[in-house]
Amino acid sequence: MTRKEEREEGEKAQDAATSSAAALSAAARQAQQAIENAKELVAQAHLDEVGAKAAQAASNLYREGRDRLASNEDLSQAAEQLSSAIRKNPLAAVGIAFSAGLLLALLTRG
Repeated sequence: MTRKEEREEGEKAQDAATSSAAALSAAARQAQQAIENAKELVAQAHLDEVGAKAAQAASNLYREGRDRLASNEDLSQAAEQLSSAIRKNPLAAVGIAFSAGLLLALLTRG
């Protein structure tokens, strides 16, 4: 074998190794993408389940709160008084609500 033939064989072997490495790298990228997709699906399924449970718990708490409010006479009377005061002075009620919201925003903003 001459040097030229040896060099050509070496180049062929190197090309084969390069193409094998490229194929392996492509396969690794595809596998990594598949793993990421699977993780996303699992996370979404878990979040959907958690979201459904949280919605159910919130609904139950809201219903219980309404029942307790309706059964408590003092709270029912206070709610009626507040409602009538808002109906008598709607502009003042809006101003008070705006001021309270602004104050709360400023306090939480830091």
